[in-house]
Amino acid sequence: MKKIKLLTLLLSFFTLVVLTESCDKAEELLDPCASVTCQNDGVCVDGTCDCPDGFSGTSCEIQDLCFGITCENNGSCIEGICDCPDGYIGEFCESFDPTQVQSLLNDGQSPKALFDGGISLDNLYGKMYEGGLIFYLNTDTGTGMVAATVNQSENTEWGCFGTEINGADGTALGTGAQNTIDILNGCTTIGIAARLCDELMLNDKVDWFLPSRDELNLMYTNLHANGHGGFAVAFYWSSTELHSANSAWGQDFSDGFQDSDFKGGSRHVRAARAF
Repeated sequence: MKKIKLLTLLLSFFTLVVLTESCDKAEELLDPCASVTCQNDGVCVDGTCDCPDGFSGTSCEIQDLCFGITCENNGSCIEGICDCPDGYIGEFCESFDPTQVQSLLNDGQSPKALFDGGISLDNLYGKMYEGGLIFYLNTDTGTGMVAATVNQSENTEWGCFGTEINGADGTALGTGAQNTIDILNGCTTIGIAARLCDELMLNDKVDWFLPSRDELNLMYTNLHANGHGGFAVAFYWSSTELHSANSAWGQDFSDGFQDSDFKGGSRHVRAARAF
């Protein structure tokens, strides 16, 4: 009798287990999400976790650390951090690297774009661009001027001593090119300062001119005074005549003092061009 009762009890337990498992399976068939747990606010749909943006995996357990991060200027996100290309810095590679200005210019950035992006004028002056060394930038228009990288002469006369040139009297920025044209129209002497600049072919550029008095001063201030350009400590010619048949303006690069000199004197020459 005791054996029968024990057997009956075991049979009842087994039946209960089978029924429980059957119920569970039936519940799963009725609700495929019953046994699915989705993490990170994922939602189970037909037995599969539908993960929110930035998460993946069977249970939405894998987080994409780069989700929502946009790296600028061709930067790449790696484990949630922007890896910036050369020339760029910042959390999202959004800023120019002030230590890489020349590389940025070489890669096609304009001086104005760099200035607008936070690069100072002092950091732009002396850098190579459009065939020469930047010594002036109009930060509104983006136009500017560069100086030739070397002297065109160390002992050249201004030319036509005793002849007053028609024109060649511009002193301001932007007048050097016209001054040079005026000099060449009024003085046919070979090898004079203006002609050396006009005939210069340097770094694939041919539109060089003898700088005006103010342009020459900016070469001194923004280049030579800051150690750029390899200028001599000597007197340089400008293209500005002194309303005289005998004299023209120049500048002493030993102290920055501008003065006139006889046009027949042998002086240094450095060409400029605009961009």
